Amino acid sequence: MWHHRLELETETEQDILDHITRIALIPGDGAGPEVMAEAEPLLEWARARGRRLEAERLPYGADHFLATGETLPEAAYADLRDRFDAILFGAVGDPRVPDGRHAEEILLRLRQGLELTVNFRPCRPLPGTRMAGLHLEVFRENTEGAYCLQGSSEPGRAVDLAVHTEGAVRRLLEAAFLRARARGCTLTLAHKANVLKHGHGLWLRVFQDLRAAHPEVPARGMHADALLCALVQDPAPFGVIAADNYLGDLISDLTAAFAGGMGTAPSLSWAPHRPFRCAVLAEPVHGSAPDIAGQGLANPVGMILSTALLFRHLGWETEARAVEEAVAATLRDGARTSDLGGNLSTGEMGTAIREQLP
Repeated sequence: MWHHRLELETETEQDILDHITRIALIPGDGAGPEVMAEAEPLLEWARARGRRLEAERLPYGADHFLATGETLPEAAYADLRDRFDAILFGAVGDPRVPDGRHAEEILLRLRQGLELTVNFRPCRPLPGTRMAGLHLEVFRENTEGAYCLQGSSEPGRAVDLAVHTEGAVRRLLEAAFLRARARGCTLTLAHKANVLKHGHGLWLRVFQDLRAAHPEVPARGMHADALLCALVQDPAPFGVIAADNYLGDLISDLTAAFAGGMGTAPSLSWAPHRPFRCAVLAEPVHGSAPDIAGQGLANPVGMILSTALLFRHLGWETEARAVEEAVAATLRDGARTSDLGGNLSTGEMGTAIREQLP
């Protein structure tokens, strides 16, 4: 079993058992509250099984922003940073805020402020699909690159900067190498260093350095366009894929299609260089989907599997595995939301999965 967290040197197993895990719930916008409603009962289930946890719902999202002008106040951010162990996040984005500034300030503040460098996006296709048995994992750098929101616009000209630092690149790639070693699989770096000679050149240099330090890991660099083509043709040879923020976003959206679609894709973000009692963020890959919000059409599987990833991060392997097996069993029984060709509502799908829990 592998862990994302770094345990404090002075911490004992009893300290871990005695610790009350504090989880912040941020449902957010659109379909976010709907899928969060299907994940929240899993916390009660884990508590009933003896896990010591407390959960607190926070209001930050479009409704709060429109009512107060606040995105994520400094005091609230400090509270998340200092008092909580983890954040369970729905989605942000609302057409009532067309420039998306509240979403950027909330989510990017959490990712960058908490230094959640590693964004882990696994792809395990659903039972009964043609891709069943595939096991792909994308490690996406989560704080820099083209999503650092640095740039400028003027008439006839626009510039978006992509910023890469060796510290963040090294942390992401080290986590990917460790995961590939644990799985005994190939690690592939997606890059365009042939064109983006500075930023992606840095990625390639750090990758080559770490490859020399991890000779036991089969590792290769691959131009991102060739990698995407190879993924579509045959994803089986790929085990772990590492990429910068922008490429990792695109690649993981493609791998989500192998697993059944965006509604099924989970993710977990964490800071590998900090002690584990800092916030880690679990969220589904899909966005707020305002076009289907409030209609019971959202698929809660991505949110539920993100909760399983959070359980595993916390060391609750039994609960993580039980949730994953409950999702698989539900799908084997033919239960589906409309995006997967079924007719269950968001709530009905969540209920069907929880009924499979021990």
